[in-house]
Amino acid sequence: MSIVEARPTSNWRRRVDWLAGLVAACSILTLSARHWWVADLIANLRVQLIIGMLGTILLLSIMRRWRILAAVATLTMWQATAMRAAYQTGDIEPNQSNQRLRVFMANVLTRNQHHDQIIAQIRAADPDVIAILELSSKLEASLQREFSSTHEYFVSESQDDGNFGIGVWSRYPLSNERVFHLNAPILPSIEADIELPSCTIHVMATHPLPPIGTRNFGHRNRHLSLLAQRMRNRQQIEPSCSQILLGDLNLTPWSPLFDDFLTSTGLQSAAAGRGLQPTWYRWPAFPFGLLLDHGLYSRNMHCDQRAILSANGSDHRAVVFDFSVNESR
Repeated sequence: MSIVEARPTSNWRRRVDWLAGLVAACSILTLSARHWWVADLIANLRVQLIIGMLGTILLLSIMRRWRILAAVATLTMWQATAMRAAYQTGDIEPNQSNQRLRVFMANVLTRNQHHDQIIAQIRAADPDVIAILELSSKLEASLQREFSSTHEYFVSESQDDGNFGIGVWSRYPLSNERVFHLNAPILPSIEADIELPSCTIHVMATHPLPPIGTRNFGHRNRHLSLLAQRMRNRQQIEPSCSQILLGDLNLTPWSPLFDDFLTSTGLQSAAAGRGLQPTWYRWPAFPFGLLLDHGLYSRNMHCDQRAILSANGSDHRAVVFDFSVNESR
């Protein structure tokens, strides 16, 4: 009887040991995130990885696999250090500057037909700047019709046969506005100088390819590299320039490539210090969300608010940012 009972226990132990080996291998693989798309994917899924590792630790404790548990627990703590940006004291205290800029940004999903929800969210947010990703020609026309009187300055390039249309509308005058392409003609980005009453802010909006597969991984990284170079060139010409980058970067703060991009551009993230706030959901529940939609800004600016809105028919959530220019500059 004891032999019969031992077999299921032995089988479960092997399964739990195999699970522990799998999560440990995934954890170690994140060290290669800069070089291999699979490792980068795991690094971007670090929240989900940690949840899986915690579940594995629970199973190991039930099976009394203490040595393996200790190893997995150590790797879990190491993985958690990559999440420190979510809880570090960020730039979240309100600034006293009188010059503020509210930005509404949304990846609306090209095939999304809930245009009334998108427009309602924009009206409720009352932004100075509207940045729309995956912009279709139909939604472009709707936004023009609804906001031409309040946001008369705009630049856009819509797409109906892809997911990379893009548009920016502004309450304030735009100068040097243009659509530009980095490493693919199907991926438009936008830049413009927003002429506020007391200063000028250079704004860019972009949307690189999702890094699934070797080709797209290299393509996204090249896109970000060229974008960083473009921003550095602007900084060299005008060192005191205030800059904002908006976009679905198909990259989370948990990937080392995100830190590389911040270092390369000198920008800081509006999400830092605000906890885990996903903006894209594969399924509508927290464990399945990723923080892909970003507002990055130069260090002579401040982010007073980053608010994620409710679903509007897209797999992404719209985000509202309140930026201000530091008075010391």
